Formats: sequence, C-alpha cells, structure tokens
Amino acid sequence: MMKENQKLALARMAGFFQEMSPQTVARVAELYAPQATFRDPINEATGAKAIEKVMADLFHQLRNIRIVVREMHGDDDAGCLLWTMHYDFRGKQRTLPGVSHFAFNEAGLVTAQEDYWDASFVLYGEFPILGLMMRGIKRMVRVKTA
Repeated sequence: MMKENQKLALARMAGFFQEMSPQTVARVAELYAPQATFRDPINEATGAKAIEKVMADLFHQLRNIRIVVREMHGDDDAGCLLWTMHYDFRGKQRTLPGVSHFAFNEAGLVTAQEDYWDASFVLYGEFPILGLMMRGIKRMVRVKTA
C-alpha cells in the first residue's frame, strides 16, 4: 500500500499532467525536488529547472497537447501513471500511450521520473522509408502463432 503522502503526491502529478500547458510547466519547481532526475526515450535531465525546460520544449515541438491519465498505481516508495498524450504534429492529430514512473521523497516531491513510450512510433509516422524498414524488421522477428 502507498503511504498517504505518496498517494497525494501521485494524485498531484496526475493533475499536473492533465492540466499541463505552456503556462503551467513552471509548477515543476513546486512538484520536483531541486536535484530530481528525468528520463524518457529522447531526453535526460537533472534538476527541476532542466526538467521544466524539457517539458516546456514539448509545447514548442507539438500543438494542442492534452494528456489523459488512465490509471494510477503505486507502493510505499514509488508510483506509476498510465497515460495517453493527444497532440497535433505536422497537421495531423496523433496519440501516444505511455507510462511515467515516479520516486518521491518524504516531502512528496518527485526525486526521479522515468517515462516509457514507444519512440519508434514517432519514426514510423514521420519518416516513411524508415517506417517501411522498421515494419519489415518487425514482421521478420514477430513470433508466428498460427
């Protein structure tokens, strides 16, 4: 079972994700420990200011970002959010499912965040030749069940 302050911290992160906008990314300083770490398939950052910069850049790269938190899970030391990010890129609406794993300190601040999402998904859609090659490789290594 999660400690009550970790439950609240995870719920705060879920709210932050769902309300995230260019105006709210500055809340990182309220939610993350000063030397927190962040990692996803593309970025790594250490420190609340650097994490804020990564999140702010998301709004420069993509349009109409909306994150929907589908589930929250955790234990005494950590928690996970399962989410779907909806966004526009190059004039097309897209969705990206992912998971964020958080570690919290005793004050309920994030000390580490690691995001998991399929980075190849981005490549398939934006680079047709690379996408074709990746789908071919996937067909070759896929387990044949029939």
